[in-house]
Amino acid sequence: MKLSRSMLFAALLAGCSSGEPARDVPQPPAQSAPSIVAAPDQGPNKVLDAAGFTDARVRDAYVAAKKYAHVLESIYCYCHCKENIGHRALVECFESDHASHCDVCMNEAMIAARMTEQGKTPKEIQKAIDAFYAG
Repeated sequence: MKLSRSMLFAALLAGCSSGEPARDVPQPPAQSAPSIVAAPDQGPNKVLDAAGFTDARVRDAYVAAKKYAHVLESIYCYCHCKENIGHRALVECFESDHASHCDVCMNEAMIAARMTEQGKTPKEIQKAIDAFYAG
């Protein structure tokens, strides 16, 4: 079963009900390849405990990130934290409170969780996320 562009868009929008105005998501430069090559982290899961957050949407994203940290290790984050603050992959956004303030991080984690539960591989998940953010 392929995840259609409209289904992916709906999944992303479902997580955007925080009451904040929508923000334009900057597009990656055309010459860059957004997918990353990252070896799974061999250390302990460093994702913050979701109980430390009061917002239900933030808690859900941190729960998903904790459960699927091994998947998020190989997902590029379109908030461009890799380029701007040196994150290695999406999982690192959840190892601090960074993701709690970032709709892109939270949406990507929830998409990765849903697709993993559907049996998709990290490569398939990254491809779907790349297609969405490519416009």
